[in-house]
Amino acid sequence: MRRVKLELCYDGSNYSGWQIQPKQTKVKTVQGELEKAVERVVCEHVEVLGSGRTDAGVHALCQVASFVTESQLPVDAMTRAINAFLPHDIRIWRVLDVPLDFHPIRDVVRKRYRYLASDSRPAYPFFRRYAWNLLQRVDLEQMKNAATLLLGTHDFSAFQTVGSPRKSTVRTIFDIRVERLPLGAAFRFPKLSSPRSVIEGSSDNSIRRGNAGFPDLETPGLISFEVEADGFLYNMVRAIVGTLYLFGQRHKGFEDPAFMEEIIKKADRRLAGPTAPPHGLYMINVVYPDDAYTS
Repeated sequence: MRRVKLELCYDGSNYSGWQIQPKQTKVKTVQGELEKAVERVVCEHVEVLGSGRTDAGVHALCQVASFVTESQLPVDAMTRAINAFLPHDIRIWRVLDVPLDFHPIRDVVRKRYRYLASDSRPAYPFFRRYAWNLLQRVDLEQMKNAATLLLGTHDFSAFQTVGSPRKSTVRTIFDIRVERLPLGAAFRFPKLSSPRSVIEGSSDNSIRRGNAGFPDLETPGLISFEVEADGFLYNMVRAIVGTLYLFGQRHKGFEDPAFMEEIIKKADRRLAGPTAPPHGLYMINVVYPDDAYTS
């Protein structure tokens, strides 16, 4: 027996999330498509366990999963073979042999998510499935100042969808970044983050226009929110983004970034902002201890 680790990406637009839903056999999920493809390659039943259960419409630039098999197919051949049987909106980056006791959920040290939004005017139709088109321009500096207050270890109950019980709602955010990105940078892979946060971005909201009157494609047209933590509550990233959006609008009650401290302290979901739509969210990194990578 061997345990195989998969590193994969997917466009979640056409899926009802990661996890198979046994009582809804006609519902298409990423896990379900992956298991069907893997079983055709290894010729045995497998359960593919993912590092996180992304919701319907949520994407991944780097998801991690694993399964146990008796197949001795080399990892390079397995990568090509699985991809051959997968839909085009799911792709395996890499297949690795890992120790049998490797666990894609239990062994996670940190996860990192990116959320993409746009306040460009006019709203670009190309972002419809992959970013949240905001209703109005936002103040980037205001959002950055509020975001810094989320760093560290806190009770993040105010950023959890009601009705999703956890043993503990305390989490540690190691890094949070709010920045404007050139259009082509939105799908870049993350660099290794430093232990302390770096809140980056330009407050320049201007759109330069070329001779033809179209937006310059190098103009920062997307706003990226990146959060790295030791774990996340249900819809935590989307609730954080929705809250920062209200700060960026200087919405009534959200004029002062220091209000973020009160939201955290009172641990009341009603004080925070709305849950941002799922289609702007991307899982972009899953970090394991070094010894989890070698067999």
